[in-house]
Amino acid sequence: MPRLAFIADIHGNLQALEAVLEDLRMVGYDQLICLGDIVGYGPDPAACLETVSDYADAIVLGNHDEAVLREDVSARFNPRARRSIEFTRDELSDFHLAILRSIPYRVELEGISVTHATFSPTRFEYLYTAQAAADAFNYLPSRIGMIGHTHLPSAFTCNSDAEAVEGDVRVYPLTGGVLNALDPELRYILNPGSVGQPRDRNPDASWGLFDTERMTFQIRRIAYDIEAVSRRIRDFGLPEQHGHRLRVGA
Repeated sequence: MPRLAFIADIHGNLQALEAVLEDLRMVGYDQLICLGDIVGYGPDPAACLETVSDYADAIVLGNHDEAVLREDVSARFNPRARRSIEFTRDELSDFHLAILRSIPYRVELEGISVTHATFSPTRFEYLYTAQAAADAFNYLPSRIGMIGHTHLPSAFTCNSDAEAVEGDVRVYPLTGGVLNALDPELRYILNPGSVGQPRDRNPDASWGLFDTERMTFQIRRIAYDIEAVSRRIRDFGLPEQHGHRLRVGA
């Protein structure tokens, strides 16, 4: 299965998810993997969960997905995020909750390790810095890892097979449409960005296509009807800040 499509951080944004799925159909792929956070923030958690369950060949659990199942987790969220989790719980049926409970934190496929945030025991730490990435590389069981969580399309490379330290790691953003060839001498942790709430100042939905034969990774950016999502956010009484973030990509 050489062409693996990766989506992450949908966050209840059905319009963005549908736009990405249409692009996936146009581009073509062999397997679809979801890197977690299907719910949270957005107005359509149930539909997003059903759609991902129908289309994805593998899913890992994100911190917002976990927060729906665990009140001790959602209690640590900021007030806006916590309000969205409460809304999500009200929207999901026992059927949807059973789906969330069935999702693992990590999977391995086609030589790639997949999780939501990091491979270290901290589980949901954000990988922004070289030091955080070095810690993740030291727990990465394969040459390539795939994550979401930061909502930033990005790459981390490590030039050492021994214990990684901050100086071994390079961190850089990934631009939509650029075909990135992977160096066979390096280890990688890749992030396809966010479908439903990008935070790199580009509001277009983001996803990634990994070709395991050619060893390339490409970010694709897809425009969608952000105002329609923002209206639904207002209609459901969710924090308007969520709609603003969609408009500015932050």
